[in-house]
Amino acid sequence: MSKRICIPDNDPIKRFVLAQKGKNNLLVVGLNPSTANALKHDGTTNNIEKIALANGFDGWVLYNLSPQRSPYPYQLNAKPDKVLMKQNISTLKKYLKEESQTIKDIWLAWGNNIALKQFTYLKQSAREIIKSIERYNLNAWCIKLTDKGHPFHPSQQSVNRYIGPAENIKLKPFNVNAYVAIHLQ
Repeated sequence: MSKRICIPDNDPIKRFVLAQKGKNNLLVVGLNPSTANALKHDGTTNNIEKIALANGFDGWVLYNLSPQRSPYPYQLNAKPDKVLMKQNISTLKKYLKEESQTIKDIWLAWGNNIALKQFTYLKQSAREIIKSIERYNLNAWCIKLTDKGHPFHPSQQSVNRYIGPAENIKLKPFNVNAYVAIHLQ
């Protein structure tokens, strides 16, 4: 199996990227990083790996709307750390430029927390990420839409409860333009 990459490596405050690189990588955009790092998975990254493999990807690259680490999204800072948020987008742009040959697909996976009023910066981050990936013409996917129309988050508890075994989940086409028009204005 290929080497796992964590940027920055084992920082308890932030994470910009976590990847299990292969030749055919799935770019995943979640909400925020929890506890996973280059040495260990958490429930979400376990599911990401299983779902990626079940859909023909031998690698995955995980980014998030916010780089702030927290196992509980409701504990994110109410106001964004503008330096971290800017660094998050610049890291994504740099990584996509370097890895554009191995990434042709994106799985959007942030769930309903993007719409919480106390975290308005998450929608702005989603808009910036979507703008950053436009030039790569990536195929957009999700595993399911939430009841509020957001791309379902692959947390272990949510997947097991609402969808079923991760290794059986097939990605579904996701209309990014329609989503932006309805949810990110």
